[in-house]
Amino acid sequence: MNSIEISAKNVDQAIEIGLFKLNATRDDVNIVVLNEGGLFDKAKVRMVLKSEVANMTEVEQIIAEFTQKMGLEVIPTVTETEDEILVDYAGKDLGCIIGKHGDALDALQYLLNCILNKHKKHSEYKKVRVDCSGYREKREGTLKVLAHRMADKAIKEHRPSKLEPMNAYERKIIHLALEGRGDVSTVSQNEEPHRYITIIPSNMDEKYKRDFND
Repeated sequence: MNSIEISAKNVDQAIEIGLFKLNATRDDVNIVVLNEGGLFDKAKVRMVLKSEVANMTEVEQIIAEFTQKMGLEVIPTVTETEDEILVDYAGKDLGCIIGKHGDALDALQYLLNCILNKHKKHSEYKKVRVDCSGYREKREGTLKVLAHRMADKAIKEHRPSKLEPMNAYERKIIHLALEGRGDVSTVSQNEEPHRYITIIPSNMDEKYKRDFND
């Protein structure tokens, strides 16, 4: 066993249990607090033996060094396949990595794609996906619910519904979520980084058609 996640009444207790199970001292491990706990939540920590670093692949070492330089209390888990590299972060400072609506997460993903694919041939290129404890899946679910709610509103009010500006990835989720509906259509408007989606109902009032066309 080279790493472990432990839940307990408080952080110190979780660390002590983890050290016992790893048969290690505090100097032997890297510790990240995943949850400090509270009245209704248990504290949770992840502990990784420092000796495990020696067994890291080149990709894992690059990501570990990059993460360390960020100065955040997070730990990356790297899964590498023939086609892609998945980096999943866990830790107390996930909010800093995610940013507003995932903007920071997308920027980090772009940087890691550049770093890990630098000087590689096209045939050697691997797409890097970065996530934070399932954030992207949760955000996708939220966006799909939002898409249908705003589409229903557009139909009910007989006028277009404008969503807040989103990045290209999130706009694609909205477009795909509504493409099967016959009562609305979607269009992206404005320029980056202020580009947003307008949901157009099939029963739109003539006055809004004129405004929209203008």
